[in-house]
Amino acid sequence: MAHACGGHGQGAPAAVLDVRDVPPRIRHPKIFETFDALAPGASFVLVNDHDPKPLFYQFQFERAKAFGWRYLEEGPETWRVQITKVAPPLAASQSVADVVAAHPELLETLKSLDVNHCCGAHLTLTEAAASAGIPLDRLLKALGERLAEPAQA
Repeated sequence: MAHACGGHGQGAPAAVLDVRDVPPRIRHPKIFETFDALAPGASFVLVNDHDPKPLFYQFQFERAKAFGWRYLEEGPETWRVQITKVAPPLAASQSVADVVAAHPELLETLKSLDVNHCCGAHLTLTEAAASAGIPLDRLLKALGERLAEPAQA
């Protein structure tokens, strides 16, 4: 069974969690443990011996809007599902420092937009956008697009 750290670069195969030989009572906890260990935007491939639809419903209940689900293979003997951890949206009220601490990959985007990330790190994204003379929606869009890009090695 492969690990699921989520830290592999673009082009690296997604981690695989094969639960076909895992006792049923341990399967869902193991799957959620693997999911919770992922970095935002990372994914793993779940391999199962039956359609994991009940797991999908459990994800909807316990991790609403925090996951992506895509069938790669649909039986009859093997099911493969790519499960992705969705990054939570950035909030205009977050400070620049908090955003960079949670998403270091956004630093270059902030720099390219002339957002003060050093002395102005205490500013909220709303305040930082105003200080840089750019609309808040442009800043949030640029940061969101960068977060949506595949991780770089």
